[in-house]
Amino acid sequence: MSAARYDFSIEQGSSFTLTIVYKDADQNVVDITGWCARFVLKANDGTVYNYPSEGADTSIYSFDIDGPNGKLTFLLSSNTTNTYEFATAKYDLELTSPDDFYAVGGKLTTRLLYGDITIIKRYSQTNNNLS
Repeated sequence: MSAARYDFSIEQGSSFTLTIVYKDADQNVVDITGWCARFVLKANDGTVYNYPSEGADTSIYSFDIDGPNGKLTFLLSSNTTNTYEFATAKYDLELTSPDDFYAVGGKLTTRLLYGDITIIKRYSQTNNNLS
């Protein structure tokens, strides 16, 4: 199944959440228990941001994978989006299965989403969170 194109905006300095449910061509939920995810964006200034689910620094971003329900949630902290100085970016969201695609062929990797991101700039930029 081909990846879906999904364009969206991120408001600089605001928390961001992207949630999807992975389904096959017949609209059945795919069990992604034990799978890994990766969100990669390439900003228009050439900077690449790589956010893998394994080893996530949760002060920057987080992945929540609900395997049996095929649900994947990617979260960026407000502190992270506050540092984004670029205007636009392109991204890919991929899943990698725990099983080999074929002998010595590596894990099965599936691109779920791709598209464009627009950053909505803040009028005031602060590093202080509200209490």
